[in-house]
Amino acid sequence: MLKKLLNEAFFTLRITTTGPVLIRSGRATISGPDMTPVLTFRNGRQEIFLPGSSLKGVFRSYSEKVVCSLKSRVVCYPFSGNEDKEVDLSKRRQDYRDSCSAVLTQLGSESRQNRTKIDEDTEFVYANSCPACRLYGSTGFIGLMAIGDAYLVSKATTEQRDGVGIDRLTGGASHGAKFELEVVSAGVSFETDVHVRNFEIWQLGMLFVVLQDMADELIRIGSGRSRGLGQVTAQISEQGRNGRPGGFVTSSMRTSDEPLDQLWGLGRWLNDKSYGTWRDDTVPLPQPVERRTRGIRSTRVFTGVVLEALRDAAINDFVGRIQHWPQPEIPMFLRSR
Repeated sequence: MLKKLLNEAFFTLRITTTGPVLIRSGRATISGPDMTPVLTFRNGRQEIFLPGSSLKGVFRSYSEKVVCSLKSRVVCYPFSGNEDKEVDLSKRRQDYRDSCSAVLTQLGSESRQNRTKIDEDTEFVYANSCPACRLYGSTGFIGLMAIGDAYLVSKATTEQRDGVGIDRLTGGASHGAKFELEVVSAGVSFETDVHVRNFEIWQLGMLFVVLQDMADELIRIGSGRSRGLGQVTAQISEQGRNGRPGGFVTSSMRTSDEPLDQLWGLGRWLNDKSYGTWRDDTVPLPQPVERRTRGIRSTRVFTGVVLEALRDAAINDFVGRIQHWPQPEIPMFLRSR
């Protein structure tokens, strides 16, 4: 599957802080604030940015919560190795499968035949991965979605905030527990590019759920999210850049047979139920969306009411697929745990 480009989607995401935000650098300072924002060297100087790894972590963790809320034991718990130390292991397993990576690794260790199948049969690994691992990736399968670092597109403004530990006996400030934060102020904007290759329609729906809740300021990022930090809003930018159009853009090869009033997902392109996909992996569009030839690709740009219709249809498809997610061929839980 990954040796062919059947379809792609990409868009520029503009993230604007609506409150103070801190993604910590992790470096100790001799003087100044105890916690400072992460910096990168760009345009000849150091400037604040939002790491793509942090943003992808926010997308994935939120998607996992949504999937788990729709149906238990569909998405995996991505961390492994400490199952024997988990106090609430049985309770956690009521909601989450064990890590797809860990289960595949254990399965591969049981025989050379299994190891060869896992190493060489991408279809088997993808079909038996949970929804989050299919889109975001695991150690057994590279993700379909990539998100870059978010760089400044407005003036950077920071401010310092004081914090203090509370004495549990007196209820007042604890002696020596004062600390300082340097945070990004409200009103600072960043932009990043998001790219998804060989997508299924329900995967777009999962992304749209995250984007909708970010637009509604329901998702916070960075440190101190329970203490008033991390509030942002986000929307798909309709302004083109680097020769690419704005809005939500899909593409396929120039010889595409995709009807103008439909959007096809991976399952429809394959049309053989391989990789655990569905043949009816399509969504109807309220009006035809014309193609534009660019290199070897035919691109289609979704904005306005057409984008809203696509978002709603993709989210509905996502909810339906998750609620009827099939049982995997591999064990859901590690053996002897």
